[in-house]
Amino acid sequence: MTASCLASTTTAFNRFRPTSHFIAPHSWSNDPCGAAYVPETDEYLLCYQWNPGTVKEGNCAWGMARSKDLIIWEDCSPAIKNGVTTSYDSLGVFSGSIVSRLVGEKRVLYLFYTSVSHLPIHWSKDYIEGCESQSVAFSTDFGRSWHRYEHNPLLRIPPKQTATRGWRDPHVSRWNSLSLLLGQDISTEYMMTSSSVRGRSHLHVYQSNDLLNWKLVSTVLDVEAGSKISPTSWLRFGENFECAGFFTIGERDYIVVGVEEGITSKRHRQRYTLWLCGTLTLENGFPKFEICSHGLLDHGILYAPHLFRDSNDRLLQLGWADETAMRHMIRDQGWAGCLTEPRELFEISRTVSDTLRIDPSWSIDEQNGIATTLGIRPAPQLSGLREGKPSTSLSSFKKFRGTNCELEATFTQLLGKEKFVFNFREAPELAEVTRIIFDLNYGCIKVDRSQSSIHNLGSNLPNAGQFNLVPGEDLRVRISMDNSILEVYANDRFTATSRVYPSFEDSVRVSYDFGNYDEKNVEFKFWGGLKNAWPGRSQIKAL
Repeated sequence: MTASCLASTTTAFNRFRPTSHFIAPHSWSNDPCGAAYVPETDEYLLCYQWNPGTVKEGNCAWGMARSKDLIIWEDCSPAIKNGVTTSYDSLGVFSGSIVSRLVGEKRVLYLFYTSVSHLPIHWSKDYIEGCESQSVAFSTDFGRSWHRYEHNPLLRIPPKQTATRGWRDPHVSRWNSLSLLLGQDISTEYMMTSSSVRGRSHLHVYQSNDLLNWKLVSTVLDVEAGSKISPTSWLRFGENFECAGFFTIGERDYIVVGVEEGITSKRHRQRYTLWLCGTLTLENGFPKFEICSHGLLDHGILYAPHLFRDSNDRLLQLGWADETAMRHMIRDQGWAGCLTEPRELFEISRTVSDTLRIDPSWSIDEQNGIATTLGIRPAPQLSGLREGKPSTSLSSFKKFRGTNCELEATFTQLLGKEKFVFNFREAPELAEVTRIIFDLNYGCIKVDRSQSSIHNLGSNLPNAGQFNLVPGEDLRVRISMDNSILEVYANDRFTATSRVYPSFEDSVRVSYDFGNYDEKNVEFKFWGGLKNAWPGRSQIKAL
């Protein structure tokens, strides 16, 4: 074995730290919880859950940064922190959303959040009455300063009252479909909160005409824990919902939501991120969301989905990629967690086939012969992260040495039995390697972490999911590696986020194995470097 252990010159702080992703300057961070484009300053604000000063989990501040292009970021002072003089949020400022509106001729940013006064809060524990409420803070200077509403909380009591086991993460937006269904003006604002009672998960919707006074509309989704999402699905609902949001594309309405599963779950941290497509209908006069198709927003570790619009009104989505590393390693490096790349959500339509009819991620219109599903691809802004011109040579790809790169590949002339493997963070003599496998024969894409770390610094479980080509379709893949985080895309409808922690310093090679496939039929581009997203940061040492 020629691979050597990490040299002492490689600090624990930088050893596995991404450089091209959105990441807190230090300490524990988790959910993206407020993103908005501000036209007057032509910049984006992005807030995230932050617990500065420790790598222990906690939601004591909304850290904040600004950007002109969603690529290069600059740190700002936290938007809000746990209240010192306000008892309703003295123990937590949980996730929420930011709404940008013109009030008269003045830009006002509304920061909606779950205010926490008692802990602990978890679906498996008894709920403490009054522990969670919904509150707001304002900014009238484009996010430079924030001020709590003097009449907080906006909402004090959950709809199910003492039976509640969770009630949080307000997502606020207009929802034209719901306004039309209810006969309301399209300027009506709606708030969705994620919730549960024992044995059931709920999504509640409120409405307002001024973003301050809210009334309950209905529980638009009420599902049994452990029930199948659809008759043909292998996915089941869990014990609690978190971080839900809604949007409309064309004629279809969508919900994205984090699902907390039961203790028997084999998934990472017993949770996953779900998208639902459906229609809003009235049931006894109350709006309900009827599911017609669904799928995973990510087949890896991404959680806490957050929605926002860019300057061109594209719908973008962020998520949290936590550490799958051993606890002592997180302590030593002095930080934990980053955000995934921003991804664009859109719709994909194809001609109906038998393959799509049995796939619950496709909505089928038999009358017009059209199948539709949710599309997910990297936000177009991300192309600006690439350094220099791409290489189009697979042989030059194999010569790369590093921890920060991106590739695109299109495989044509397919028989449907092929298996394509890209290897990353590979050590000499394959002492360590992370394999990304596109197996068309078995209809599966997998990030194989079984050999990612010889010292088992991180999880060795795969991040994998079902994927089948539409008849006549080429396989189009995109993979980005930013030190410890890998993000995998296929055909604009499959994503997987993974974390890896090689034990060896020289696990910096890449390679590939396409079996008997003729390499002349692959279109290939490779960028051997991505920009630093935080050039203005000084060197920060571990805590």
